[in-house]
Amino acid sequence: MSTSLSTIQVSYDISEADIAETRERYALLKCDTPAGYEETRLAIGHLRGARVAIEKRRVELKKDALEYGRVVDSTAKHLTALIESVEDPLAEKKRAVDEEKARKRAEIEEARRREIEERIRVEREAEEAKLAAIRAEEEKRLAVQREALRIEAARLAAERAEADRRAAEQAEKLRVENARIERERAKLEADRRAAEQAEAIRHAKIEAEKAAQARAEREQIEREEAEIAERERQAAIKARIEALRPDAEKLHAYAEALKSVQVPALRSKEAKAALIVATDGLARITGMLMEFGS
Repeated sequence: MSTSLSTIQVSYDISEADIAETRERYALLKCDTPAGYEETRLAIGHLRGARVAIEKRRVELKKDALEYGRVVDSTAKHLTALIESVEDPLAEKKRAVDEEKARKRAEIEEARRREIEERIRVEREAEEAKLAAIRAEEEKRLAVQREALRIEAARLAAERAEADRRAAEQAEKLRVENARIERERAKLEADRRAAEQAEAIRHAKIEAEKAAQARAEREQIEREEAEIAERERQAAIKARIEALRPDAEKLHAYAEALKSVQVPALRSKEAKAALIVATDGLARITGMLMEFGS
């Protein structure tokens, strides 16, 4: 086929009529379906091949002469423009579909990304709420424990005060009893001395002989009286200790039970600090309990 643009005849393998026929055939192509998209892609490839063939032919024809080359270039440019007038609309249609596909893919990816972020946010908020509930429950439990320790410490302090009061009363009773015994002993001593003096007046002659015996008897009496007083004092002390022993044994057992309580393993600094305060107070309480009755 040949196309005449001047007196110089230039021959190409495609003519304007061929291009016009191609234009009519390809003008109705659409990319809105997979089949249409594929037909459009093949049409663009066919037109691209035609352009390449024209360019190749142009290069061959320009070898003969510069004028001939200008004619060849002009003809090729003209033919190329005609082909591009057909190809460009098709390429625009294809590009519009490609851009729409890319836009939809981007929308899908963005929706997926937002969905993942929302799921992560919901999971994070659920975990934070769970941790907050655990912390609140732990604080509540520690508050209950602290209150229980405070009440127990107050009860033990009251029992200790009562025990001290009873011990003071017992000590006072012992002091009064010892004073009474001392008074009685003093009275006996006075009576004895008076009797000795009377006996000395009546038995002046035998005083020297009985002096040694009287001294021995006096010392024996003093020892017996001292032993009686000591036995009574020891008996009073023993009675006091025996009276307190049941409560003392209970308090000692309770202190041992408190010492054997397993200390929990904690993570938070707040819980550890609270545990240190509680264990220190518990140590003081158990020490007070162990000292009772000793």
